[in-house]
Amino acid sequence: MRRTIASLGLLLILAGCGSSGSKTTVSCEQQFWNKTFATCLPGGWKVLSKETLTTLGVPEETIAAFQSTEPHAGQLDTVTVTVEPLSTEIGTTEYSQANVIAVSSLPDYKQIDKETVFIDGDETSLHVFSARPSPDQPIRRYYQLSLAKERAGYSFTGSFPLSVTDAEAAQVVLILKGVSFKDPSAGKE
Repeated sequence: MRRTIASLGLLLILAGCGSSGSKTTVSCEQQFWNKTFATCLPGGWKVLSKETLTTLGVPEETIAAFQSTEPHAGQLDTVTVTVEPLSTEIGTTEYSQANVIAVSSLPDYKQIDKETVFIDGDETSLHVFSARPSPDQPIRRYYQLSLAKERAGYSFTGSFPLSVTDAEAAQVVLILKGVSFKDPSAGKE
């Protein structure tokens, strides 16, 4: 869970520059599956390669990252996926609650929203909050979903400027609510 806090800082590394976007209809345009987890990406989002992540100096616990191709408020919206080994097997609900408590210690933390969602039948929280990732950084808005599978904890964290449009929020919510540990092509012919 300490890695969750540290990973918020790495999201700043992945930010770019540009201007704000317009409201769009959000739907799944690209199915992602890396043999560990799946999610759905809306149009205008790309998967960052492992090589790109390594070049940017992203910590090894980051197993995937998705980034918008259009800048908003001077940055490229980013969702990172981190994994941490757990000393014991715990449930998704407990892991999610522990991560909410962990990030609440960040400077200028404020909960914006917390929605109960079900991923592969397990209850978790889609936690939306604002915080300062470090004392010298501006306050940002985060969307976070934490899940436990076997003896690993996964955190899916979207980092955004403090103000986001409804369309930007809908894109990250689509990505986070689309998470699954099941192969999306299983059972399809």
